[in-house]
Amino acid sequence: MKRILLYSVILILFVSCKSQQLTVGSLCGSFDGLEGRKSPLSTYVLLELNSDNTCSLVKLFDLSKIECKGEWSLSNGKLIEIMCNRNPVLNDIERALQGGGYIEGNIKITILNKNQLKLGNTILKRKK
Repeated sequence: MKRILLYSVILILFVSCKSQQLTVGSLCGSFDGLEGRKSPLSTYVLLELNSDNTCSLVKLFDLSKIECKGEWSLSNGKLIEIMCNRNPVLNDIERALQGGGYIEGNIKITILNKNQLKLGNTILKRKK
């Protein structure tokens, strides 16, 4: 009887831990948040993660827009890595007229849970 109870407890713990693991499918969707507390100088951040591992990260401040289009991957179930490699080539005049620019390189985002991500000091929440 003690063995059955012990095996039942171990099985329940194993199943509950297994259900906590995040997958690409469970993280897909739109996330947003404010960078720099709620003030007139805060930046709105929008992150869209697609199931085909493409993504878009946009930062809006006043009339300027900074954007990253690229691919994302899940690392160790705790980190999202974004490679900004699909940005269009623009000359300096076009960038100046747009009032923004493009993010280059890699970005790392910490996964807090399936509905919250942390980008630097900014908490991004899943949009409903």
